[in-house]
Amino acid sequence: MTHGLLSQRHLNKLLPIYFANLFFSFHYNILVYVNSSFLEKFFSASFVSLLYILGSAGNILLFLIAVKMEGRFGNRKFFFMFLCLELIAVAGLATLSTELAVALLFIVFQSTSIMLIYSLDIFLEDATYTSETGSVRGIYLTLGNLALVMSPLLIALFSPSGEFKSLYILSGIFLVPLFILASFSFKKFKDGEQRLSGLPFKTWWQSKNIRSVGFVRLTLDIFYSFMVIYMPIYLHQNIGFDWTEIGVIFTIMLLPFVLFEIPVGKLADKWGKEKEFITIGLFIVGITLLFMPFLKIAVVWVWALLLFISRIGASITEVSVESYFFKQVNKNDVGLITIHRLSWPSAFVLGPTLGAISLSIFPFSAMFLLLSLVVLRGMSTSTRL
Repeated sequence: MTHGLLSQRHLNKLLPIYFANLFFSFHYNILVYVNSSFLEKFFSASFVSLLYILGSAGNILLFLIAVKMEGRFGNRKFFFMFLCLELIAVAGLATLSTELAVALLFIVFQSTSIMLIYSLDIFLEDATYTSETGSVRGIYLTLGNLALVMSPLLIALFSPSGEFKSLYILSGIFLVPLFILASFSFKKFKDGEQRLSGLPFKTWWQSKNIRSVGFVRLTLDIFYSFMVIYMPIYLHQNIGFDWTEIGVIFTIMLLPFVLFEIPVGKLADKWGKEKEFITIGLFIVGITLLFMPFLKIAVVWVWALLLFISRIGASITEVSVESYFFKQVNKNDVGLITIHRLSWPSAFVLGPTLGAISLSIFPFSAMFLLLSLVVLRGMSTSTRL
């Protein structure tokens, strides 16, 4: 009976966070694969890379002061502040068309989005029992990835001709429920006792397992940065797919994030085999990347299948990394969670930098070989967990 009561209370705490994650994921993922193409209407590919780097650098700077801000204002007010900035940025991108405005607003968007993910992490960690971390994180990630899978369909529906303004409006609409949830459902959240003056890099570095899984997360996020920035451009400009075809390819490609993360998370809780899952997942990603430079045909099902297989590996790795890391920390370890989440903006500095260097020296397709080397190197790190 007690266990049942705890489970029901647990679910009541988790549901608002799950819904917040779902709405935010729709907001973010509608734009994540079109931002680079939208920016290319105003700027060169090299300058688009620079904007991603600047936005991610801004995000890193925010992360460096996030612990102080979250400690001073509390996580709920922290969430509200960045939610307002996010809405301003998206509304501006939907309505303004000057190059300077677009550049500045995109940098704000790129800088603030991940802060909301970080804040939701703290809410979720507060509501999670350690013994159920894999299952809770698996459901959390799957709900977010459900939005990720559906986003290409929304893109094809709302922007069939490649006109992106309507997508920014739609993305902004998905932020509205977050204001409601934050106003009413997050009131009972209690901030953790430990509040640091800075980030505990020394503690992070001395914690071998936390440090190693952080590098694996960085590897995965570098893979995502390449896919988000360069894959839509490559499929459209180099292979010759139109945006409707790309929408179909991406929808199929992203299905593993919905299909695999809950069962893998449950298996991780049951068997405690996160390390093995991480290694297997990265191996699958690395091998599929080796095939991409040699695939020149514009056949939807062939590209959809190859990218689908790559995301099987990515989904297995993602939920295993999250389960492994969050079993090592609790909500009081805000500093360690902050450092862990630095992997995303760091990847969006390193990824575009490597991409820009690769494009200046080699053909576009060669960057997939470079990325494969990065992923397989990350696999060697996972074996040391």
